[in-house]
This record gives sequence, C-alpha cells and structure tokens, in this order.
Amino acid sequence: MSSTSAPAPAPPPPPPAASAAAGKGIHTKIYNGMIGVCDKFVPAKMRPLWMHPAGPKTVFFWAPIIKWGLVIAGLSDLTRPADTISVSACGALAATGIIWSRYSLVIIPKNYSLFAVNLFVGLTQIVQLGRAYNYQLEQEKLNKEKDEKPIVAQ
Repeated sequence: MSSTSAPAPAPPPPPPAASAAAGKGIHTKIYNGMIGVCDKFVPAKMRPLWMHPAGPKTVFFWAPIIKWGLVIAGLSDLTRPADTISVSACGALAATGIIWSRYSLVIIPKNYSLFAVNLFVGLTQIVQLGRAYNYQLEQEKLNKEKDEKPIVAQ
C-alpha cells in the first residue's frame, strides 16, 4: 500500500460581496464611478448596510424602492369611483404582489424590503377588488329593486 493521500480539496470561494456592477457599458462605468465616490463618504456605522448583499450598491435595494410607486398609485386609486376599477388589472397586481412576497423570502439574500413592498401592492389591490365587488353587489341590488317596484299608472 502506498502512503500517498489524496490532495486536500480547495476551500470554497467566498460569498460574493456587494460590489459595483460588472458590465461593460457606459452606464456601468458611470454607476461604478458614482459608487466609488460615495464609498469614501459612507460613515463607519452605515458601512454594514452599504456593503450588505441587498444594500444600496445592488438592484435588490433599488428595485423595491422604485416599486413603492405602485403602492402609492394603488392608494391614490382608492379615491377613484368604484365603477372605473379594472378588475383584471387589480387581480393581476394582487396576484403578483402576493406571489412575489413569498418569493422575496426564499431568495438569497432574503429581501425584506422587497417583501414589504410586494405585500403592500397585493393588499392595496385586494382592497380595490373588494371595492369593485361591493359596487357590483350594489348595482345588482338596485337593479333588482327597480325591477320589483310596481309601476304606478297615472
């Protein structure tokens, strides 16, 4: 028997750090330049957030921030008349909000900001669907009362 042993396996690579974008376009160079400048001004207490895999250096941070616009639009739609609500659009937004809420908790890194925004998108649209449903019920009730009311001959 030989006394040679198998070589030790290579250590696993370190997890990817939140770094600047790796693309080649001009927009990537501009973004990387801005991040490089901002890196110098981030205080030590904010550095963990800044370097987080879902921190401000990544799309995982900015996408939920921008998506809050959908929540604001949904909340402003609460003042619209119920007869103008698009049930199919509200249903689609509610479904995607709930589905993406679940997804945001199973991806790595977990993104609680994405969870919160998607939950609020889903909830605002569910409220809109409730308004549309109530409006339809009221219309049916009014039509039924109108049909049952005896016509008075003059």
